[in-house]
Amino acid sequence: MVKSYWAIFHLSLVGCILLLGLLLLILIFMRRQFLAQKYGLIKLVALSVVLLIFFVFSGANFIRCCEDYHYVANGLFEEEKAKVLGFTYSKKDYDGNGQIINAKPKFYLIDRNEIVVLYAKDVEVGKTYLIRYYPNTKICEVLQEVQ
Repeated sequence: MVKSYWAIFHLSLVGCILLLGLLLLILIFMRRQFLAQKYGLIKLVALSVVLLIFFVFSGANFIRCCEDYHYVANGLFEEEKAKVLGFTYSKKDYDGNGQIINAKPKFYLIDRNEIVVLYAKDVEVGKTYLIRYYPNTKICEVLQEVQ
C-alpha cells in the first residue's frame, strides 16, 4: 500500500514538473517553431491545450497524494470491515479464455454505513473483508476475509 502511494506520488510530481517545463519551452520558442510556419498558431494552441489537460490530471493526482501524506508519514490508515457490493468496472478478456476482469470494487463500510469505491484486488461480491485504505487516493489493502 505504501509502495503504491509513493509510486503515484512520484509519478504525478514528475509529470507535473515535466509537463509544466514542456509548456514553458513551447511558449519560449513559439515564434521560431510555431508562428513562423503555416497553421503554426493552430498547432501551438492544440499542443498547449493537450499539455494543459495532462498537467491538470497529473496535478489532481498529486493533490490527492498530498492530502494522504500525513497518513503515510505517520503510518496511519483507515481500517474497516467492508462488504463487497459489486464492481464499477468490468472487462472481458479477449485472449480466448473468456475470463471477465473486474476492478474498482464497491465496498459497503459496515461501521460507517457508507459506500466507497476503492482500488483492491482479489475480492468477491457478497463477501466481507477487513480492509485498510487511504481515504483520498483510494489505495486499499485486503487483510483477511471476515465471516
